[in-house]
Amino acid sequence: MEKLRHKTKITSGVVIIVTTFLGLFFWWIIRGELIHDINSWRLQIKFYVTDIPHPQSVLLKKISYLGGPSFHGDNRCIYAVGEIRTSPLTKTEIRSAYSSISIDFGRKILPLQVLFADEYEGPYTMPYVDWQDELREIEVSKDTPYVVYVSAERPVIFYDGRCDD
Repeated sequence: MEKLRHKTKITSGVVIIVTTFLGLFFWWIIRGELIHDINSWRLQIKFYVTDIPHPQSVLLKKISYLGGPSFHGDNRCIYAVGEIRTSPLTKTEIRSAYSSISIDFGRKILPLQVLFADEYEGPYTMPYVDWQDELREIEVSKDTPYVVYVSAERPVIFYDGRCDD
């Protein structure tokens, strides 16, 4: 009787461990790598906790992105967090207001970036393409719409469908 009880405990333990690993494996296949969710969440917290001295401006929308750069098969995942704002200031004044501000993200120091609807020096990839389109749709009389954001990228270790556009 004691041997049967001992075998039942071992069998139950093995079944629980195997079920847990299979569940995590299927969750990983369907949902993606958990590390990307954690990194995106950490970047959002760092961005919104940092006391950013915004110039005279109005917040229109908070935005974030977790995904790939639009190249099928690319092994990078991009995390970006920002705000769509409008300001009566010029582009040069807006850019200079954010030029010395950066966010500490682990071992990296990420500078704040500013994106305008009609100019962008970076790569023509996601999410910046979508954000520029969104800026172009904003109807403001004389104010300058822009996105102030911070972004980071990490490699995809196994597979994450969100990062393989």
